[in-house]
Amino acid sequence: MHRSSWSGVSGQGWRGAPFPRSFGCSRSFKTVFVELRVVFLKIGEIDTLKEQYSADTFIQAKWREPALDGKTTEELKRIDLDRFWNPLLFIENVLSETKEATWLTASTNSRAEAFVLERRRVRGVFMENLELNDFPLDVQDLTVTITSERPDTEIDIIPDENEMSGINVQTFVDQQEWRLHEHIEVSKKVMTQEYSSSNRCHPALSVTCRAARRPGYFYWNVFLVMFFISALSFATFAVSPELPQNRLQLSFTLLLTSITFKFVINQSLPKISYLTYMDKYVLLSLVILCMVCVWHAVVTVFVHHGINFLMTLERDVFIAFSVIYIGFHVVFIFWLYFDACKRRRLMKHKDKEYLDFLAKKKEWLEKTKDLNPQSRRQSTQLLHAVHVL
Repeated sequence: MHRSSWSGVSGQGWRGAPFPRSFGCSRSFKTVFVELRVVFLKIGEIDTLKEQYSADTFIQAKWREPALDGKTTEELKRIDLDRFWNPLLFIENVLSETKEATWLTASTNSRAEAFVLERRRVRGVFMENLELNDFPLDVQDLTVTITSERPDTEIDIIPDENEMSGINVQTFVDQQEWRLHEHIEVSKKVMTQEYSSSNRCHPALSVTCRAARRPGYFYWNVFLVMFFISALSFATFAVSPELPQNRLQLSFTLLLTSITFKFVINQSLPKISYLTYMDKYVLLSLVILCMVCVWHAVVTVFVHHGINFLMTLERDVFIAFSVIYIGFHVVFIFWLYFDACKRRRLMKHKDKEYLDFLAKKKEWLEKTKDLNPQSRRQSTQLLHAVHVL
């Protein structure tokens, strides 16, 4: 199912300033507005460890070409568009491309104004800085950033207002681990090229879709297992306090098991300098185990105070540890819901707003299709061409 984009980004289009007629690869004019559209045809594997993802994308750039104004459709087909001005666009965050196809076409609107359309089909691996603070309840941005070799004094990249960016959520490959959101967001940026001797800025447009991780695997295989290991530490109180060596042996075994388990967990995450929610839970569970171990070492001090005093003290300490353990889990669950899940609720709200926007846009198109049937046919033909590719 194909989805269009909804974005709060707005920018001035090419409308407003006439461009002088000029053939050739260079021309003197005011800033050219290039309208950009990106369609995520297929999102592949999202690699958390390497912080990258694979995708199949369709990119369309459209700009005014005054030198072709007044040309007929047949004349436009015979013209070599490579001889004319080009925005020199490229994908800034692509790591490797397995396939890329590019083609140029030209068209005119009802006022005989000519536009050049550059369309690309890019399959590749894209770099993405993953934010893992909320792991495993994280929502990741999957971005395609397109910039130009030309400076921002010559070109400005804006989102296409007529044919907006979109995403095909049905072809998502990694659905067992992630859930792809339906909305698209577009943001403008200004970039500098480090290899350039000049300090000129270059315009860029980032088109972002979002994927929410499905946390079920980590609930059952990390949180639950760690809960069992830490809960078993309370079973060591069943051993007589007069045998602290046996208590310590059992407690240290559980502690070392937890540490080994944490090392195994870290293999699935990149080496980051901050703690995820899963790290916090594992570390706090280790703190509980350490507290139990310390108590079993300290209890030897009270052995000479008599068995009755010792059993009363043991009961009070056991109740205190149990309250702390239960309170920690209650607080942690509320912490997950109100903090870690906050962004997930925000993304669902944006999906709802986006679907409402689509419904209103569809209603508007139904009202205007009889007024402008030609533009509607062109949009349908383009959508069909993308799916055929």
